[in-house]
Amino acid sequence: MIDTMRTKGFAFAVKHWGIRSAFVLVLATSFAQQATTAPPQSTPTPIPPDRVKESYEIYSQLLPGREIEWGNVPRSFWLLEDTTKALPLDSSCKTAGMLNPHQDVHPPEPRQADFGEVLADYDAHCHDRYQLDATEFHLKLPVHLLDEDAQNRYRRHVFGYLPPKNNIMQAPPTPDEFKGAAGLHSFTAVYFNRAHTLAMTEIGMYCGGLCGNWRWVVLERSNDSWKILPWATASVIS
Repeated sequence: MIDTMRTKGFAFAVKHWGIRSAFVLVLATSFAQQATTAPPQSTPTPIPPDRVKESYEIYSQLLPGREIEWGNVPRSFWLLEDTTKALPLDSSCKTAGMLNPHQDVHPPEPRQADFGEVLADYDAHCHDRYQLDATEFHLKLPVHLLDEDAQNRYRRHVFGYLPPKNNIMQAPPTPDEFKGAAGLHSFTAVYFNRAHTLAMTEIGMYCGGLCGNWRWVVLERSNDSWKILPWATASVIS
């Protein structure tokens, strides 16, 4: 499906997925050049204590799920960026980013007040980056966190990868350092309403210059677990 969407473009995605998808063509510029022009980012801090438990519950639920590509493909461990994604310090929370929840998440009318609290939390923390702790995830497979240098090494090795047409779920070939991985995953912080019964995060997975998927996910607490709500109307596919 993903390969077909790439070749048939935006109209096909809208017709067959019912969501607005943006298709990203990554320019062949060096990672060194990107680093010198990177906008200012906040310094990572630990996840605040009142968010730790629920944030890792949500991360642990989403990683092996089906919200983005490659959640359930064979792997020996999870490869994850070691800090959460955030907007640059000079960016507007309400308008910046490839995906912005102010435009790309649409709750039904009766839930708009609840979700307004989530957006307010996002606006208060959209620039905050949090340091992740691999021991806090609750998964069958171990989590390997990559710092910025290791992330760049991974990206350089898989930059030109495109899955074969007869097996679009095939993982890219990787060097020994990353053997057993299947995509580099990322999260933003988790943003909550005041009661912590409604939550939102962006999940992403990069697997090559033309291989990747990012989207917002909204969840609602249901007893002791989190139920995914179909409110996000956009995704980015490269």
